[in-house]
Formats: sequence, structure tokens, C-alpha cells
Amino acid sequence: MSSLRDKTILGIFWSFLEQVGAKGINFLVIIVLARILMPADFGLIAMLAVFIDLSQALINAGFGQALIQKKNTNEEDYSVVFYINLMISIVLYVVLYFCAPLIADFYQQPRLVNLTRVLSLVFVINAFSYIQETRLKKKMQFKILTSVHLPAILVGGAVGIWMGYKDFGVWSLVAFQLIYRLFYAIQIWIYTRWKPLFSFKWKNARELFSFGSKLMIATVINNLFKNAYLVVIGKFFPLTTLGYYENAQKLERIPSITIKRMLSNVTFSAFSSIQNDNKRLKNGYRRIMQQVVFLTAPVFVFAAILADPLFSFLLTDKWLPAVPFFQLLCIEAIIRPLSSYNLEIANVKGRSDLYLKLNIITKIIMVVGIVIAVPLGIWYLVAFQAVNILINWGVNSIYSGRLIQYPIKEQFIDMLPIFLLTVFSGTVVFVVDIALKERSDLLRMLIGFLAGGGVYWLFSKLFKLEAYSACKLVFVENILGYFKK
Repeated sequence: MSSLRDKTILGIFWSFLEQVGAKGINFLVIIVLARILMPADFGLIAMLAVFIDLSQALINAGFGQALIQKKNTNEEDYSVVFYINLMISIVLYVVLYFCAPLIADFYQQPRLVNLTRVLSLVFVINAFSYIQETRLKKKMQFKILTSVHLPAILVGGAVGIWMGYKDFGVWSLVAFQLIYRLFYAIQIWIYTRWKPLFSFKWKNARELFSFGSKLMIATVINNLFKNAYLVVIGKFFPLTTLGYYENAQKLERIPSITIKRMLSNVTFSAFSSIQNDNKRLKNGYRRIMQQVVFLTAPVFVFAAILADPLFSFLLTDKWLPAVPFFQLLCIEAIIRPLSSYNLEIANVKGRSDLYLKLNIITKIIMVVGIVIAVPLGIWYLVAFQAVNILINWGVNSIYSGRLIQYPIKEQFIDMLPIFLLTVFSGTVVFVVDIALKERSDLLRMLIGFLAGGGVYWLFSKLFKLEAYSACKLVFVENILGYFKK
């Protein structure tokens, strides 16, 4: 298993287990808590998302990707980043602790004071696992990450659900996150046995920061604007509306982010090693993007069509007002990986400056759209979110077309067979669901997904779609072949 291809295939397999397992458990925990708690509880946590994500970006400061991208990383590099992360995390916790009343005043929600001060502890906890995680990703040791991740989220989820049943309300969500991240950090120290050196060299810090600083700014911008919709909805619309939107977004992002991260964790490490070979990079990204769309497009189209029985069965009828949000976000979910991978090409090529530039351009467009949409109402705002991802794909692909000669026109042609087959399969699901309108929610979901999935898989095989063959190769032939050795 020495070749890059074999390492990548096995890495995808273990990354798949980690992401699907962790996100699957997270999904179940959220489902159970959503049935117990009220939409307003989720709305309160959503109000803090921008501050939490923004602080996480500042803590990591782009050093993680800088360490992976750097070809000859040494122990001094890892130690320097560890100490920087820990220092920043402590500073940010102190800042948020004293700024908690201001956050509560901004949203006019007094309960946010204590919630902010407790939930922010996750910064300090996470600082103890970043470097170990980066080392494992760089070495493509995703089996260890899987062994650490799954027990941690199980323990955190169990505590959160127990607290939910004991009427702790929103604190159940806080406990879930804190226990999960604490158990994860403890385990990863035990598994990796890595310890920082008792030295700090500014030379190493400056070298990594020259690349990581631009990523840090870009990541801060990304996280700030990723949560812009939560901030805007929390400020200008009722708390329950934010709760509906937050859980609709969670249900949409769990599968989309799972598949995207599953492949990104591996591809960034793998592609960084061939960053100077444009032909191999183009072929690699082409295959990855096709596989992601092949796996995600039917899932989100079917889920959008079956959203009513899906929400009613999983979350109960009290969450049905979230259905239109979810359906619009499903459109965004199909295109988001294409936009993200085009942006990632700049990082792989070592162009963190370009990565930052593209982020600034797309966020300016986003701000203009939000300013126009908010006075029109919540539905215009969420509809713009779906349209905006198409704009991002177009902007990001301009530069990927230049860097590895893979323009958006060629990308669209490569994805077109998958899109057409998805629409056809979705039509089958729609017709079947109409016929089963008076049946139970569970029956509608099961038959709908089975009918659509069966048609999609059958025609993929009949027409010999390239993405179908590639997925079969990765998840069946090569993986099974490896374990038979």
C-alpha cells in the first residue's frame, strides 16, 4: 500500500467510516433532541454559531492546512503551532467571557450570557486536539481518527440526550458539544502519544504563518459569512423562525458536509503531493467532483420531494414549518461541493492569496444579496442563499480554469449526465409519493427513497456513468480487495 493511489483509496474508506459514523450519530442525537426540545432552544444556540465558528478559525489560524501543504514538516513546526493555538484559544475564551453581555444585548436574549461563557470552553478543549488531528491527516491515518471520533460523539450524544429527558432544555445541546470534544481530545492524546517539544522557534512560526495567515483571514471571512444568515434571521425575525431554519440547515448539512469532508480530508493531503502536475490534478478533481455530485444529488432531490413525511416522522409535526427552508437548502447542497472544490484548488496550488481574494469577492456579492432580500422577507432571503451558491461556483471556477485548465463549461458537461438522471429519478419519487399521499409517513419515505434510488442506480449502471464506475471501484472492488490481502 505504498502508492499514492492506494493510500488515497484506503484513506477515503476510513474517512468515509469516520464521517458517516460521526455524522450519523450526530444526526440521531439531533433528531432525538429535536423531538424533546423546542425550536427556540435550537435558535439560542444558532445565535452563538457565528462567534463560535469565528473563534475556531482564529485559533487554528490556517496553520493546519499550512502543515499539511508543507512538504518537509518537522516536530518543531507542530510544537510551534500547538502553543500558538493554545494561547489564542485562552485569549479568545477570556474575550468572549467578558463580551457575553454584549452578545445577549445584541439579540435581546439574556440567557445568552451564561450560554456563551460555558459553550466557549470548547475553544480551549479543541486546542488540545488540533495538532494531533493534523498529523494524522497529513499521514493519511484516518483509521485512528475513526477510532477516536466515534466513541467521543457517542458519549457526548448520550449525555446530551439524558439531559434533554431530564428537562435541562438548551443546556442539553451545550453539554453534548462540550463532552464530545473533551472525550475526543483525551482519546487523541492517548492514541497518538504525541507531545509538544519544550521549545518555540519564531522562524518556524513565520514560515507557516506566511501561508496560514491568508488562510486564516479567508477562513474567518468564510465562517463569518457562513453564519451570516443565522445572525440576520436571529436579529430581524422571531426566535422560533431561527430555530426552524437552524434545524433545517442541520438536516441538510449533515449528509452534504459528511461526503464533502470525507473526500476533502483525503484529497487535500493527496493532491498537495502532486501540486505541480496540472494534468493529474485536473483528472483527480474531475473524478472527485463527479463522485460527490453522484452521491449527493439524488439524496437531496429525493429528500426535498419527501420533506413533509421526513420532518413529520423524524422531528414530529411541530417542525413542519421548517420544510420550505429545508427544500431550498437542498438546492444549495447539491452545488456547494462544486464551489468548494474549485476554491480548494487554489490552496493545493499554494495560492492562499488567491483563496483569500476569491472569498472576498464572493462575500461582497453575498452581502449585497442579503441587504436586498431581508426587507422582502424570510423566503426571499433563503431563496437567495440557494442562488448565491451558483454564483460562487461560477466565480471560483474562473480561476480553477486557469490553474488546472478545468473551466466551468467543461465541469458542467461532466456533471450533466448525473443532473439529468437525478431529475428523472426525482420525477419517479414525486409520482410515487403522490400515489402514497394517504399512507403513513414511514411508508412514503421508504418506498419513495427505494423507488428513486433503484431507478438511479439501475440507469447509472445501464448507461455506464463514469461516476458510478469510480464509486464502485473505490467502495467495493479496491476496498474489499485490500482486506482480502
